[in-house]
Amino acid sequence: MEENNEIDYDPIKSEVQKVSIKQAFVSIVNFLKNLFSIYDGVDKEKTINDIRNDIEFSAINIWILICSIVVASIGLINNSPAVIIGAMLISPLMGPIRGIGYALSANDFKVLIQSLKSFGIMVAASLFASFLFYLITPIKSETSELLSRTKPHVLDILIAFFGGLAGVIATTVKNKGTTITVVPGVAIATALMPPLCTVGYGMAVGNWSYFIGAFYLFLLNSVFICLSTFIVLRLLSFPKVKFVNPKIERKVKIYVFTVLLLIVIPSVFKFYHIIHESIFIQNADNFIKSEISINPEIEVLTKELNYGDEYSEIVLNIGGKYINDEQVNNWKLQLTNYEMGNVNLEIHNLQSKAIDEEELLNKILVDNDKKIMTISEERDIYKSELQSILRENKALDELNTRILTHFPAIKSLNYGQSFKEKDGIKDTNFVFVIKWNNDTLKNFQKSYVENFIVAELKTFYANSNNVLIFNK
Repeated sequence: MEENNEIDYDPIKSEVQKVSIKQAFVSIVNFLKNLFSIYDGVDKEKTINDIRNDIEFSAINIWILICSIVVASIGLINNSPAVIIGAMLISPLMGPIRGIGYALSANDFKVLIQSLKSFGIMVAASLFASFLFYLITPIKSETSELLSRTKPHVLDILIAFFGGLAGVIATTVKNKGTTITVVPGVAIATALMPPLCTVGYGMAVGNWSYFIGAFYLFLLNSVFICLSTFIVLRLLSFPKVKFVNPKIERKVKIYVFTVLLLIVIPSVFKFYHIIHESIFIQNADNFIKSEISINPEIEVLTKELNYGDEYSEIVLNIGGKYINDEQVNNWKLQLTNYEMGNVNLEIHNLQSKAIDEEELLNKILVDNDKKIMTISEERDIYKSELQSILRENKALDELNTRILTHFPAIKSLNYGQSFKEKDGIKDTNFVFVIKWNNDTLKNFQKSYVENFIVAELKTFYANSNNVLIFNK
């Protein structure tokens, strides 16, 4: 008896299966579309009214802004993120900047002028409050929270952009809850308030590099908040202002487009520079971690990563094991593995080199300009240099003891000598790395310690002006 291996084919059942799969796929697509759609629940008329109402700065808003700026300034000099966040919760910075983004998206030249006016008032009030606070307060510590706002960073720009997106999306939603309105405000304030406070700090202490860096960071963040507002409102097809006279409409579009270009184009170039600087810092940190800090006998006490379009350098103050020229040259060759072949590496040894008598004697015995010396003269010069080095080391040890005795606020002190050779002349730098117990004591005593060190060095060094002091 033959077995029947044929499979019965049911066209109706197959068609039902196809329809079920198709319906399931469509249901999933519709679910995801509804889940991530920003078009549902958008109230265009109410959103426009809310944005326009928030543009004008009343007396109450000015005082709230001033209070929040003072609170944020206190948080910056105390290095307290919690205080800074508390200031952000009460900061009314969103309105004028969001108004500029709306005006650009709607071709509304009148609202643009009104928004820029309020934006100027906001900046002036914030700078006045932070400048006056930092001018009056005796504590002017350069904390990490403060210094991080003196240079634009890619992450700061991303905070501004996505904070702006959250803010404008939340504004367009009907029946907004408390949670959805507070979070965008905090995100936007994060990108704007600390840089404004840092601008006031730079004005108060007379540090114009801080002023310029922080102010540009503030403007850059403002641009990206405006840009995010512009993008969302255009995606949601918000109505544009219509003009009876086409010539006026065309002129307004030219004005708006020109303003947009003037703001965005410089930030694009700056953004390109920031990206490359961030890549350099990342590569430099990886290089230091993988090639230098991996040695337990070497301690990187301080580092300076200086990036430039034409010239970049890594300056390291190293304690522990003495680093000779051969090791430094080997590290320089390794820079190419980290895409930093053109970067200059400079090493400052803060550990005194063990006196190599043979090397010192060979150096003295070299025939310099065909000068013939007797063995007795060479021996006397050798002994003299050897004694001089011993005296210098002893003097530095005594200076270390005096510094720690006079200034108990110093937690630890590392010191040493580094050398730079230019045109055949070797110049000596005296390097001191000071670690303080806290920022407040460092702020008050830093200048006294630096003057004390220079004055002490003058008693036994003629070139005591070549002093590098790093406060940690």
